[in-house]
Amino acid sequence: MITEQGEAELAVALGQRIADARTHAGLTLRTLAARMGVNHSTLANYEAGRRPLRVVQLIAIARAIGVAPAAFLIDPPEARSIVNRINGNLERALQVSYILETLDIPGADPDA
Repeated sequence: MITEQGEAELAVALGQRIADARTHAGLTLRTLAARMGVNHSTLANYEAGRRPLRVVQLIAIARAIGVAPAAFLIDPPEARSIVNRINGNLERALQVSYILETLDIPGADPDA
């Protein structure tokens, strides 16, 4: 069970990931808010972790930035990068899946 303090820490971490993705995409707070059709103060509150974020809102933010919604929810940053690279690309997703499956084959030599 997540405590209130843990919930607050998660909200702040999620907000920071959103802010990082926004700035990486070269978007200002006002520009992203306009793309989403929300007030910039609402978006600022999401990024600061002061306002609860529903899944629908997270998806809208991800679409407006051009990233996978799941990328906001996973660690480490390298994993987020992989999720973003396979998002919407079935062939790439299947390639990654195949690689992961071959890593789990008993007796397979990864250095071969």
